[in-house]
Amino acid sequence: MYLRMSILGIGLAVAACAAEEPAGPRICSPSAYQALVGQNIGAVTLPAELPQRIIIPGDDLKPPRDARRLNIFVDEKGWILRVVCG
Repeated sequence: MYLRMSILGIGLAVAACAAEEPAGPRICSPSAYQALVGQNIGAVTLPAELPQRIIIPGDDLKPPRDARRLNIFVDEKGWILRVVCG
């Protein structure tokens, strides 16, 4: 009986520690943000829940990749050149 209760307790503890799924879309949709190309990054507002990374010339693009993240490439003056996932 005590063994069964211990196993149940361990199972509940592990379940409580499991990572929650992030809210929002699981897959990035760059087509939804193509209208940003040609605009200045300082003039756009993006949803706070959207995983995003602004990439300026010279940035080191090391992993980790994230299929949910929108990468926004800008030039030296902040003009958006392209948007892609990753």
